[in-house]
Amino acid sequence: MLTHIIRRSRAVWTYAIFVLLLASAAIYAAHASVSDTKVVYSLDLRQNDREIIRLLNEADKYAYFAIYYFTRGDIADALVRAKERGIDVRGITDAAASLDSNKAVVQKLRAAGIPVETQKHQDGIMHIKALVTDKAYASGSYNWTDQATEANDEVLEIGTDRNVHDQYLEIIKRLLTNNL
Repeated sequence: MLTHIIRRSRAVWTYAIFVLLLASAAIYAAHASVSDTKVVYSLDLRQNDREIIRLLNEADKYAYFAIYYFTRGDIADALVRAKERGIDVRGITDAAASLDSNKAVVQKLRAAGIPVETQKHQDGIMHIKALVTDKAYASGSYNWTDQATEANDEVLEIGTDRNVHDQYLEIIKRLLTNNL
């Protein structure tokens, strides 16, 4: 009788440990997929533009950006395609840059119906380089230019952490709202 109870207790404990291990693995997997972050160094693969385009292609609801220098046609085209898919696309760029190097891209985006604000505060520049979609964020030193993509030392952090995502989203929304 005692042997039977001991065997039954071992079976129950073994089962309980197995269930706890499964639950732990599920929690870890869920956390890993919800909070994935990577940093891309521009000169490793020279594809920071493709990372931005990938995020735009994966967006389902919105894509908001703040960018200092923006001359990459491939990123502009991805923003236009997102707008055509029904994504809410809006952005802001530096006032002086939008009159100079960013001018052609800003005109192209506006012609496609994408509102692009230019920073209006007088005492500084709009120097942020960030994209926020409903699924992810990207930020770093990377301007959306050929030089930044192919020659400069640039970093681009891409992530899905909701806390960080929401902070970037709040900043870009504040820039767009306060700039009107």
